[in-house]
Amino acid sequence: MTARSVSPPAASARRTARGLLWTAALLIAGLAVLYARVVAGLVGDWIHDGNYSHGFVIPPAAAYLAWQRRADLQRLAPRPSWLGVLVVAGGVGLLLLGQLAAEFFLTRVSLIVTLAGIVLALEGWAALRVLAGPLAFLLLMIPLPAILFNQIAFPLQLVASRLGESVISAANIPVLREGNVLVLATTTLEVAEACSGIRSLVSLLTLSLLFGYLADRRPWARIVLAVSTVPIAVVANGVRVAGTGIAAGYLGAAAAEGFLHESAGLAVFAVAMVLLFAVYGLLAWWQPAGPRTAAPRPAPPQARGSRPPWPQPAPWRALVIAGLLVLGAAGVSWANSRDFTPPRRVFAEFPLQVGAWRGVQEPPFEPGVLAVLGADDYLTRAYFGPDRRGVGLYIGYWATRRQGRTIHSPLNCLPGSGWEPISQGRLHLRDWPEPGRETTINRIVVEKGLERQLVLYWFQSQGRIIASEYANRLYMVADAIATGRSDGALVRVIVPIQNDEEDPEQAAVETGSAFIRALGSILPSFVPQ
Repeated sequence: MTARSVSPPAASARRTARGLLWTAALLIAGLAVLYARVVAGLVGDWIHDGNYSHGFVIPPAAAYLAWQRRADLQRLAPRPSWLGVLVVAGGVGLLLLGQLAAEFFLTRVSLIVTLAGIVLALEGWAALRVLAGPLAFLLLMIPLPAILFNQIAFPLQLVASRLGESVISAANIPVLREGNVLVLATTTLEVAEACSGIRSLVSLLTLSLLFGYLADRRPWARIVLAVSTVPIAVVANGVRVAGTGIAAGYLGAAAAEGFLHESAGLAVFAVAMVLLFAVYGLLAWWQPAGPRTAAPRPAPPQARGSRPPWPQPAPWRALVIAGLLVLGAAGVSWANSRDFTPPRRVFAEFPLQVGAWRGVQEPPFEPGVLAVLGADDYLTRAYFGPDRRGVGLYIGYWATRRQGRTIHSPLNCLPGSGWEPISQGRLHLRDWPEPGRETTINRIVVEKGLERQLVLYWFQSQGRIIASEYANRLYMVADAIATGRSDGALVRVIVPIQNDEEDPEQAAVETGSAFIRALGSILPSFVPQ
C-alpha cells in the first residue's frame, strides 16, 4: 500500500480552513459567554413589548444585507488592525458601564460596537466600511431608553387624541377630550402607548430603511422615505383612534375592545404601508432612480488584492479578543453583585401631621396605574394648613432603577390625565432643606377646563434634590458605579390656584413653599441619603 500524497496548496488550504473554524468557534464562544443575558433580555422585550416586536425581523434582515455585499468583501484583501482590539475593549467597557449604571440601552449597543471591533481587528477598515450599513441596521432592534421613549410616546398620544377628537366631532358624535382620554356617551377611550403611533412609527421606520436600502441607492431618497414615516404614522393612528371612537359611538363600547380593536390596528398599519410605498412611487416618478444593475462598486485602492479562497485567520488577535470577552463576563458578574438598597421607613409610617399641616389619606392607585408607575413604595395624601388651604402630596420611591426601571416625569404624566401645561420654570427655595442652602425645584402651572393648579416637583436621591430629569439620570449612573446604589424618589406637591385672590399664582407658590419647608426634615427617613 502506498502513502497518499497531498499537494502543498491543498494542505495549506486545509490548515487555513481549520484555523478559520477555530477562530470563529473561539469568538462565538466568547460572545455567547459575555452577551447571553443581554440577548435573552432583548428577545424578552421583543416578545412582551409590542412596540418592539419587529425586533425579530432585524437580525435576519441585517444578515441578508451583509450577504448581499459578499462580492464586495471577496474583492478586498484582509488588512487586520490592532485598533479593532481597542474597539472591542471599548464595547466591553460600554457593557460594564451599562451594567453598573442600570442602562439596558448601553449594554445592547455595546454588542454592535463589539461586533464592529471584531470585523476591524480581523478584516480591516475596508471590510468594516462594507458592513457598516448592516451593523447600523441592527440598532433598530434595540428599544429606546425609557427616558427618551417617554419623551416621544406621550406627545404622540396627545397628537393622536387631538386628531381623533377632531374627526369624531366632525362626524357629529359628542366627545370630550381630557388629555389622552376621550369621553363618549357610550364609553370612555384611553389613548394608550399602543395607540400613540410609536409602535407603527418604529415598524414603519424599519420597513422604510430596509426598503430604501434595497430599492434605491440615492441617499436623499432614502432620507425622504424615512422621514415620511413620521407624518404617515401620526395620521394613521389618529384615524385609528377616530375610527374606534366613531364605531363605539354607533355600536357601543364593544367596538373599542377585543378583536375589532386589534383588527382596526392591523388594517390601519396596512394602509400606512400602502402610503409609504405611494411616497416611494412619487419619488420614483419625479426622479427615476435608474437601473439597479449598475456596475459593482470598486474596492478602495488600498484594499484591492487577490483574496485567497479562505480568509486568513488572525489567531493572536482572536485570542486577545476572546480573552477580553471572558474578562468582560467576569466584570459583568461583579457589576451585578453591586446592587445595594439602604434601609428606610416605609410610607405607611409617614406622619399625618407635618408641621402645622394635617393630612388625609387619599384612595390608592388602581392596579393599571401602579403597573405603569413601577414604584416600589408610594404615598398619596392631601394636607391642609391652619388657613384650610390644601395641597396634594405624592412621593414615589424606587428601591432600584436597574432592569430598565425609570421615574416618570410629571411633564409626561399630567397631560395624559387631561392637565395641559401653560407655563413652566424653576422655583428657588432659600435656606432649605437646611440653613444657608438654596435649592432649585420645578414649577409648572397646568389647567383643565376652568381649573388651574401649581405643580412643584423634584427628584431626590442620596441627599440630593435635583430639578432636571437628565441630571437625575446622570447622578444615578455615577452613584451606581461608585456605591452600587440606584434608588431614588420623585416628590410632587400640587396646589390648587384660587382665582378669588389678588395674585392667585403667587399665593399658591407661597402655600406650596410653606408645605415643602415643613416637609424637608421628614423626608430623609423615607428617602435614604
